[in-house]
Amino acid sequence: MKVYLLRHAQAEPGFPDAERKLTEKGCRDVEKLGALLRGKDDFRPEHTWVSPLLRAGETASVFLQALGMAHASVLQKEEASLEPDRDPLPLVDLLSALEEDVLLVGHNPNLEILSSLLISGERYRSRMYLKTCSLVCLEWLPQSDHGQSGICALRWVLDPRLI
Repeated sequence: MKVYLLRHAQAEPGFPDAERKLTEKGCRDVEKLGALLRGKDDFRPEHTWVSPLLRAGETASVFLQALGMAHASVLQKEEASLEPDRDPLPLVDLLSALEEDVLLVGHNPNLEILSSLLISGERYRSRMYLKTCSLVCLEWLPQSDHGQSGICALRWVLDPRLI
């Protein structure tokens, strides 16, 4: 199983935080990312979990549309554990119940902490800085290694600024 972590695209400043919309640049970045992955047989998430904050929902929507999966049978759900200041640890248990690839769309510091938990088994051991609209691919490998690492291996990271 693959676990994809997508940080929301660039959003407008403002208040309340939960209602911040994507900027035009943010929309373009996420469209470029989706267009790059469109048609790739090895990128077909069957589940999409999205933070309830507006900018994450917009990012997921634009991304899935650019992938050509907007009307596909991708199971989408809002997941409060993806909010910026929530503890991402419950997500690990939710992920362990899945067998299909999943796309998680959220925020920092939540996604950075989650990536560390999944890669190293510790909240802050694996330092990964995710810029807006960065996409991380992790492979779920629940093999026993005597607690030396987490349950995922890092496969790749895409930053839309490099596309």
